[in-house]
Parts: sequence; C-alpha cells; structure tokens
Amino acid sequence: MPDVYGPYSMNKLQLGRESTAGTAVAATTVWRGPFAMLEDASERVIVEEQVGQLVQAERSYDTMYRGRLAMPSTELTFEQFPHILEAGVMTATPSGAGPYTRAYSYPYNNTVPTVKSYTIEAYNAAADDDCNEMEYSLVEEFTIEGQAQKSWMMSATWFGRQLTPTTATSLSTLVAVEEALVPKTLLYIDDTGGTIGTTQASGVFMGGSIKVATGLVPVPVGDGNLYYVTHKWTKPTINYSLIFELVKGASKSWVKDERAKQKAGTVRLVRLSASGSSNRSMVIDMACKHDKVNGYTNSDGNTTVQIDGHVVYSSTDAKLWSCTIINNVSALP
Repeated sequence: MPDVYGPYSMNKLQLGRESTAGTAVAATTVWRGPFAMLEDASERVIVEEQVGQLVQAERSYDTMYRGRLAMPSTELTFEQFPHILEAGVMTATPSGAGPYTRAYSYPYNNTVPTVKSYTIEAYNAAADDDCNEMEYSLVEEFTIEGQAQKSWMMSATWFGRQLTPTTATSLSTLVAVEEALVPKTLLYIDDTGGTIGTTQASGVFMGGSIKVATGLVPVPVGDGNLYYVTHKWTKPTINYSLIFELVKGASKSWVKDERAKQKAGTVRLVRLSASGSSNRSMVIDMACKHDKVNGYTNSDGNTTVQIDGHVVYSSTDAKLWSCTIINNVSALP
C-alpha cells in the first residue's frame, strides 16, 4: 500500500454527546467550521538534581492529564451554536414539535445547572491513523461577534480530561445549517423595571460582541487518577460591546442617551433578536451596565460609537443572561 498524505482540507473535528460525563462515546456529528487540533495541556515536571554527573540524568513525572481545544471563529448557525451552549451554559430540553425551542440561561438563585459533556475527535480523513479524542469536554469560554453586513461569528475554548489515541468514527453526512446574520438582527434597549424587548433601537445597530467566561472548571482532587473526575461552577463573567451608528433622531439620540445611562450607572435591559428562515431565530437577553462609551470611529465613512459593558444580575428584573434558539432540529446530533 502506498503512503497516504493528509491534505489540510481533509482535517475534521467530530463531536459526540456523552451519556455519562467522562465515558467516551463515538462521534455523531461533524463540526462545520475551520479545523483546530486537540492540544495536550498535561503538566510534566523535570526534576532538578546534582548527582555527580556532567550531563543531566533525565528524571520526570506527570502531575496532571488535560486536553484543550481552541475552536476557531466560524459563522454562527442556528443548528450548531447550541452545542456550545449545551457544554457551557446548560442542557436544554426542547419544546415544540417542529420548530423546536431551546432556552439557555445562567441561574441567579444559586441553582447549579446541568451541562452536557462531549467527546471530541480530531484527525485527518486521509491520514487517519493519528486520530485523537478528548473526553469529558466542556466549554471554558465562548465569544459571539458580528459586524454590519456580515454573519455573526462564534468561537469557543474547550477543556477535557486527556488526549487518547482512537479509531475515528466514520461520518460523512453534514448537518444542514443556516447562518445568523447581523443585518437581520434587531437591537432592543429598555429601562430597568420595564419589559425587555419593547423599545427597538431602530436604524443604529452596527454589530457588537459578547464574551462569556462560563465559570466551568475541572476539580483536580486526588482520586487515584491524573485526570479530573468531576467539574464545578464558579462565577460566570460576561462582557459585551454594542456598536451604534451616530444618528440625531427626531425624538431620540441613542448615543447621547446611553452615554447618560453609563454615567449614572443605570441597568439596561438589552435584547438581540436575530431571525432566519423557516422558523429559525436566536434571542439573547441581558441585564447590562455600560462601562465605557468610546470615541467616534470611522467605519467605511460612517461615524460609529462602541459601548462596552458587563452583564449583571438585576433583582428588579429577575434577569442575568439568556439565549433562546429556535430551529428545526428535534434532537442535537
């Protein structure tokens, strides 16, 4: 048999949803996006010693097994973004009989949500003998960001127990996906104590970003293994940016008004609602405090202003952060 070389275009990531956290499963879906290799993030200690020899007598030991995946930015789709949310926010039970609604939210009443762990495979479909998998994979942080006239983009960093050689699961079918677009996104901003999603910021939304540190961490207890056997929640941290076109409105100036809200430290109720075709949508709700209203920026001849801030728990509104996805997928593959 001749040697087979692996072209970069044949690299692939595959995901499988674990029934029991830490018990590896076969992959069930191909991740549609740029490839990134699983990384060995284990820790090895080299012992320093002087034993009467000119050269070092190699002595080392491992203290921790760990894996990591930096999933590159790719177009956010209504069908695949839920995988990141399932492993980084909570496991959602879909409602409806087609379309299906999945609601994800961080708790604010000390309830500990249940997340779904994944087994991730990384390999080259041509030179497939170097296939590795990472079990008990969870999302450490994720980002969504978008610009005017473009798609929303998503990226995520995962951690997992360890890298293990495996035989690749044979998958060729690609999930049908649709991108969530910034031009089809509506921005709503309302006062605390009001109803979120009431007041649309019409004609000013030019994009933005949401960066979420999930608060999920492995628990490295001594339990007979070098890999972790469980995980826990710490405080999630969510930061955002909203980009406004500078407009003098007939009845309202959004930049001027939000600048005043930032100065006063007032909680703002923000909704981003992106619609797609055939009953697809994404709605993100946040209780926000603006940290900074930046200066004017030249964006292809447009004057834009970026507002940066962080998500807070608003007891008045009983809100923190949530994301609701509607699609036509009955069960995540």
